[in-house]
Amino acid sequence: MKEIVQKILETEKEVRESIEKAHAEAQAIVRKAEDTSRQIEEGVREKAMHEAQKITERMKEEAEAERQRQIAAAQGGSATLIRKKSAEIKSAAQRVTNLVFGIEQKQGKLL
Repeated sequence: MKEIVQKILETEKEVRESIEKAHAEAQAIVRKAEDTSRQIEEGVREKAMHEAQKITERMKEEAEAERQRQIAAAQGGSATLIRKKSAEIKSAAQRVTNLVFGIEQKQGKLL
């Protein structure tokens, strides 16, 4: 009977050691998985930040190009507008001059 009890105690000890070993292995696997997860997360975060920076830089360049295009269009438009207004002013001045001097064009219109 003593041998049977001794055998049971040895078996319980072996089972307990096996459970502790399995628990330690499981903890090691979980730690490794957590480390791997953190590394992957950090890699994804760095890649996302890099991509965001590239997109931001590209958008800045596009915005600057658009600003330059609009400035050029406004400047070109200003020159055209100035030429047009200058011609209109000259025409109006000529009409006033003609009116003052009494010069009329055919069909009753002033030059």
